[in-house]
Amino acid sequence: MKDKVLAIIILLCISLFGICFVQSKLSENRDIEKYSRGLEAYKNSDYHTAYRYFSKVSMFSDIKTPALFRQARCAALLGDVRAAKRHYSMILFMYPNSQLFVVSEYNLAMLLYELGDYGARKHFVHIIKYYPETDFALASEYYVASIDMVEAGKSKFYRRRTNLKHKALNHFIRYVKLSPDGRFTQESINKIAKLGIAITDEDSLALAKSYFMRGLYYNAALYFNEAPIELAWAKFAKNEFKRGNYPLAKTLVENGLKHHSYTVDRHDAYDAIDEYLKLNNEKLPVINYLLSHYSNSNCVDYLLYLKAKYSDDTQKDTVYEQLFDKYPDSDFSAEALYKVFYSQIDKENFDKAIKLGQKHISHFKKSDTSPAVLFWMGKIYERKHNSILAKSYYKSVMSKYPDSYYSYRAYCKLHKDKELFIDANVKTKPVLFPCLDKTEQNMATKLVKLGDYDFVSELYKNDDFVQSWIAYRQGKVVHSILLAQKAMKELYPKPKYDDVRWRLVYPLNYFYLAEKYKGNQDPLMLLSIIREESHFNPGIKSSAGAVGLMQLMPATADEIARVYGVSNNLLNPEANIRLGSLYYSKMKEYLFNRDIYAIMAYNGGRSSVERWIKRLKYRDIDDFVEKIPYPETQMYVKKVFKSYWNYSNIY
Repeated sequence: MKDKVLAIIILLCISLFGICFVQSKLSENRDIEKYSRGLEAYKNSDYHTAYRYFSKVSMFSDIKTPALFRQARCAALLGDVRAAKRHYSMILFMYPNSQLFVVSEYNLAMLLYELGDYGARKHFVHIIKYYPETDFALASEYYVASIDMVEAGKSKFYRRRTNLKHKALNHFIRYVKLSPDGRFTQESINKIAKLGIAITDEDSLALAKSYFMRGLYYNAALYFNEAPIELAWAKFAKNEFKRGNYPLAKTLVENGLKHHSYTVDRHDAYDAIDEYLKLNNEKLPVINYLLSHYSNSNCVDYLLYLKAKYSDDTQKDTVYEQLFDKYPDSDFSAEALYKVFYSQIDKENFDKAIKLGQKHISHFKKSDTSPAVLFWMGKIYERKHNSILAKSYYKSVMSKYPDSYYSYRAYCKLHKDKELFIDANVKTKPVLFPCLDKTEQNMATKLVKLGDYDFVSELYKNDDFVQSWIAYRQGKVVHSILLAQKAMKELYPKPKYDDVRWRLVYPLNYFYLAEKYKGNQDPLMLLSIIREESHFNPGIKSSAGAVGLMQLMPATADEIARVYGVSNNLLNPEANIRLGSLYYSKMKEYLFNRDIYAIMAYNGGRSSVERWIKRLKYRDIDDFVEKIPYPETQMYVKKVFKSYWNYSNIY
């Protein structure tokens, strides 16, 4: 009997659970349908209908918070301020951990501000205090200052009026410092003038920097003159170079290097030195002059770096060694040590090169030259016939810097100099939403499916990968790639290649055309050229006159089109890729049927490559690439093969 009762209870529980599950799914589907209809009405500016549908989303739905937010916006657009305030307040009260909290509080504060309600101030202050890294906090600085300024004008009491004016000044100045070219910057500067309070020398510097950043050099000069010279000289000099006031600019640089090089941002000082050097055709004598007269400057490492750059080959190594020995923690030491390291390899001083390489590896963990050093350590041991150590270094490059050009070259060395994957089967994969934040993943996923990108953008305002995805969905492919590329560069270690974020850095746009017109080429190689040439912008035109996805010169395109009898409309993606593929194929045919030479020729010209092949002294293709005389072409080759390597691994 007991067994039967127990069985009945279990059956009832299972049935109840099933009913609840079905009800939950039905409710979820209804909520999504209501939100979808509301969103459609909202996009059509039918805010009454949108408000009604958003209000029907159930309280326990994952998308209730954005539904409330949409209700508030609809109410505000309909002029129902009380309803808008009520819905924003509900979000603040019921969903304090939501990523929509701060934008809701900001919108509530703005509603109050526009009504002239002093209660807006406490919300702006709350945002500044608890969400200081957001754009909302930045804008709140301006609004708090504006409120204090208005209140100061109303006050009949001198002390309170003065106190409020100083508070307003501090917030305006903070806004200008944090956002020197922001939306409210000029208005903040105008209001600072209206306050009638004398500003400090350091505040003058903040205003000067703002005018300089916005290209208003005359206005900037007025404030630079009031700023402390020990803090202002570098930017002041750059400003005067821009104005063509060269005597003052030169004096500022020389006095700055002599007396105040430790009190300014080093990069501003470097820029000022660069501008100083532009005044002379012969750089080396000027650099030597600066080194001899300002040897105690904080910029000596940069001057040594420049000296090495402009010295002849017999002097370069000595200067680079001096730079690393004296300034091992300089921004330029990693590159300087690498240059000496590679030079010793070139001279076949392998033992010395190994010591330098080991020094680089131990001292610089994540520098731009780190993958190159590991790769060339492998090459050294390969030349010394130590295959075990050679493989160890090659594998180290691939493990620590998997997405680098040198990882690709290491792969080639480990696979008997196999350079291409032309027989590989490319598997096209969609560019998916890169949501990794579990706390709001359900909400975000549903909003993505609904196409509500506004809220997805709000939820992940500081996530460059999500912003990249949104830009991609909006057709802003160039912006999307740049955002994702920057974000990926900052990740260490790198994610595995099945991570969807890689597809944002290396999307397959126009792959079907690369596949269609590949001829005997690897379509991923063509795609890599397109990515580096145009970032998939079909309408781009370079300053040199190159046009379209594969950046072909019109004269070159006309000649190819005439020979092959095809369209020469370079702004048409299909015609551009077809012409580009034919041109690339020709370059490859002329240059020993090797992709690496063809890539060089695509950027530097066929005649240049033929001349380098004849005149440069090199042992193998890796040596050849490092000795390409055109820095732009050398970098181009590395970028294209880096893209090719990553495309191959992702797809």
